[in-house]
Amino acid sequence: MGRKAWINMRIICEQDILDEAVSTVSRAVSSRSSIPVLEGVCIKATEDGKVKLTGNDMEIGIEAIIDAEVMQAGEIVINAKMLGSIIRSLVSGSKVSIETNEKNQTLIKSGGAKFEIAGVAADEFPDLPVVDPEYTISIPAGILKDMIAKTGFAVAVTDNNPILTGCLLEIKKSGLSMIALDGYRMAMCKTDMPNDFEEKSMIIPEKSLSELGRILSDADEEISITATSRNAIFMFDNCKLVTRLIEGNYINYDSVIPKDYSIEFTCPVSQLRESIQRVSLIILNDVVKSPVRFNIGDGNINISCSTSAGNVDDNIPVDVNDCALEIGFYNRYLLEAFRVIDTENVKLKFNTSTSPLVITPEDGDDFLYLILPLRLHAE
Repeated sequence: MGRKAWINMRIICEQDILDEAVSTVSRAVSSRSSIPVLEGVCIKATEDGKVKLTGNDMEIGIEAIIDAEVMQAGEIVINAKMLGSIIRSLVSGSKVSIETNEKNQTLIKSGGAKFEIAGVAADEFPDLPVVDPEYTISIPAGILKDMIAKTGFAVAVTDNNPILTGCLLEIKKSGLSMIALDGYRMAMCKTDMPNDFEEKSMIIPEKSLSELGRILSDADEEISITATSRNAIFMFDNCKLVTRLIEGNYINYDSVIPKDYSIEFTCPVSQLRESIQRVSLIILNDVVKSPVRFNIGDGNINISCSTSAGNVDDNIPVDVNDCALEIGFYNRYLLEAFRVIDTENVKLKFNTSTSPLVITPEDGDDFLYLILPLRLHAE
């Protein structure tokens, strides 16, 4: 194939920078779609030396902009999985050349390696939604990343109630709150941030938040959130994530939280987490039939489990007297909550064996986890 045929687009960029950008935008690419172009990454080079890479599955879109040498402006769509594999295979720190021709054939070269692959015309690739800035705020990226990690695991995994497949982000004058619940548990995270923000609530799909959490850094960089009633854009560094919002009214989560508790005590997080992990080792496939049991009383929590594989129990001393309560839980719900709690101690709050466990910080209200119990049967 003659050199002169490759004329529609030509760019040269750093392998490391290109690899990171392709990896980032590929998070929004459909692995299997009835529209083949949605399985690709759109690469658009402009004469100002910028290259924009975009992934878009029509629910979530991610865009990254990198610097490059642009010899010929143009655009092309390349299968995301193949492009990612090719770029990762090239030598770190090397220069990568990408050229296309009028038939959308694409030539990728670096060092002694050369790939000739088929591309797709970029005019078939859907544009990301344009969101008019009806509402815009800026917050530290690390705060949002932390809130996603501490709540996203508790969203519903089925769409019987689409509202529950997303997290509720509440923006208030006092700060931010993020809430997730699936009908069996609830996760809530708060951060104080006195501000002049206009108050707003939005329900963000879990997939969008999960991908956002993966690409956000822990640094103090600012992230801009722009929203309408239908879409939201998260912009940071040279990256942009666009997502649809889930329409409807979120559940009145305050009504789910008990107002008073008959049993309340402080317990070390690490001891609880490690104990639950130990008793979970014998849980095989009979999860529902094998709850993790808390037997509370006489200054102690006895944590136990019985399955077809055997029995195990562990004990944690706590400052609790004059009470007796046996209550059981699905082990994964306990573990997922305790894995994201980063305080030394928590308060455990109970009422009866059929009412929820509520977990809060020893001091303050930065987070709250609520878990419904499993009904216990006599062994």
